[in-house]
Amino acid sequence: MNATVRRAVLVIAMTLPCLRAARAASSVYLPLDRLAAAATLVVEGQVVRTASGLDPAMGALATYVTIDVSFVHRGPATLTRIVVREPGGHVGDLVNAIDAVPVFEAGENVLLFLEPARDRALRVAGLFFGKFTLVETAWGGRAARRDLSGQGLIFGRAPAETEEFPASEIESLVAAVPGRSARDWSAVPPELDRLVWDDVREASSTVIGGKAPVASGPSADFTTMSTNYPVRWMESDSATPVSINIQPGGNPLNDDVAAVGAIRRGMAAWTNVPEARIVLQSGNESYAFTASNAQSPTTVMPPVNIILFGDPYNEITDPSGCTGTLAMGGYWRSGTGTKTVNGVTFYPTLRQYVVFNNNFQCFLGNADNLAEVAAHELGHGLGFGHSTVADAIMRATAYGNGRGPRLGDDDRDAAHCDYPHTLTLTSPNGGESWSANTVHAVTWTATAEVGPDPGTVDIELSQDGGTTWTPIATGEPNDGSFAWTIGVAPGTQNLVRVIRHNRVSPTPAPYPEACSQDASDGVFTIAAPQPVAGCVPDGSNGPALRIDRGSGGALVLTWGASCSSGATNYAVYQGTLAALRSGTWDHAPVTCAGGTDLTETIVPGAVSAYYLVAPTASGQEGILGNLSSGAPRPSSTAACAPREPSSCP
Repeated sequence: MNATVRRAVLVIAMTLPCLRAARAASSVYLPLDRLAAAATLVVEGQVVRTASGLDPAMGALATYVTIDVSFVHRGPATLTRIVVREPGGHVGDLVNAIDAVPVFEAGENVLLFLEPARDRALRVAGLFFGKFTLVETAWGGRAARRDLSGQGLIFGRAPAETEEFPASEIESLVAAVPGRSARDWSAVPPELDRLVWDDVREASSTVIGGKAPVASGPSADFTTMSTNYPVRWMESDSATPVSINIQPGGNPLNDDVAAVGAIRRGMAAWTNVPEARIVLQSGNESYAFTASNAQSPTTVMPPVNIILFGDPYNEITDPSGCTGTLAMGGYWRSGTGTKTVNGVTFYPTLRQYVVFNNNFQCFLGNADNLAEVAAHELGHGLGFGHSTVADAIMRATAYGNGRGPRLGDDDRDAAHCDYPHTLTLTSPNGGESWSANTVHAVTWTATAEVGPDPGTVDIELSQDGGTTWTPIATGEPNDGSFAWTIGVAPGTQNLVRVIRHNRVSPTPAPYPEACSQDASDGVFTIAAPQPVAGCVPDGSNGPALRIDRGSGGALVLTWGASCSSGATNYAVYQGTLAALRSGTWDHAPVTCAGGTDLTETIVPGAVSAYYLVAPTASGQEGILGNLSSGAPRPSSTAACAPREPSSCP
């Protein structure tokens, strides 16, 4: 089982075991001694029930975990049962998916470090750092296992993703390290008896408080690039910006303007992806969220998208010596209104939020670090999971080296595949007949870009009805048109497509290898090349046009054969020298069918004239020779035939 799946099992177990969930936490590794110092209670026990509970009085949604206590390492020895409350869960079609929280599975044996919330309800200290699974070892002892795989950005983490400690070592540490003063706490949350339950998971028939469970709806899953319950902002399809408000108070830079600037940089990183149709923008940058919202966005769906600093609802364990959780983020989504994009069915995101912890100036006091973490957390709010590709902003461990919010290729692919631009090929779109060796315009339309980079596209051709494709042009500006000189063999099963390939290969299933493209609706024909008319020699490459006097005032024109063997006739033009001296061309046809004998007799009349000869072939006319500058002479306003797009030198 890979790291992503291991984390997936842990996170969602509180609402639906074995489904995957997003991991958006940003943390500094919390060692055991600091965890022990942060905890008010430390207990062992078995998980007998997990359930999502909606508090109808407060509108708050959380997950409630019932623990039968078997041993108390710190706290009253008489404690036998507790109910731990953690944010996140779902009721009916409403889902609150949040990172960083520990995940429990009914029947699991656990060792927990606990602390009280503001209302005295118990929660796990240090979020996911404070929950251990107790297992029997091969040598007959007990071990406490802490799985950190996929838990988010953890700075200074241990090399192993799964940590395992002898249970006796933790017991000795708890006894040796004093915990935080025993603030007032309650074994069960105060709202327990009025909750409405959903998605109840039990190891036994035991039920504690609350009302009858409601019918279980879709389970929370907030891992992107998964086949379970991916999410996205559907507003992007109509170019509607996702506006996120910011409450700047308590920011780690101690500078509201600078902190807002760092958040803006994180937003711009996603907005400026040229392959994607994402627009993140800051809304009210001085939004007083806590003044009008008694409940945290982690427990009640907020009226706006919001970024909060300083853990204003006291939900995250305070840092200890620059260790602990930097920030946690999540989103609320609907369980209905799905849309399929690039073969993946997405649920609509309703709100997103990020809550930064307090007193983390040791790391977040650097503006580049703050912008980097913001971009990562915002990426989770857009629906993206963790990347294993080097240089990705969504990598499960952050950089913190002044990188700032720069995205890597894998991040751009995630944005591209979930939020693609619409490309529509308009020509050739089926039924056309274009001749080889001619120039035609491949045209397309695209949804408007937002960032400064308009991006590029590749133009590709299939001559077998779409089975195989070869490049016509790569890295072309996404400006809607490309002049294609057709240099391929004739055929009737031709298709053209305009395409934006993904940047990293291979693309994870089930996404295509190019997440935005469009091809001809039907096949078109590439016909055999039209004969080229060419031009008559100018003297350097054969006999030039010559004029001799004939009988009765006639003139006899003779010329050399066209440079092209495809010429089947010749047109003769006459113009006045007076016009030529004035810098204009007034030549008009004397005959459009001079024949193939390379001579023509004409009677010019009383005029000082000049003459030009152009070969013709298949209704196309070659050039009339070149000017001294090398440019072709202009066509007549009354030309015998359309001029061919290409001719002999």
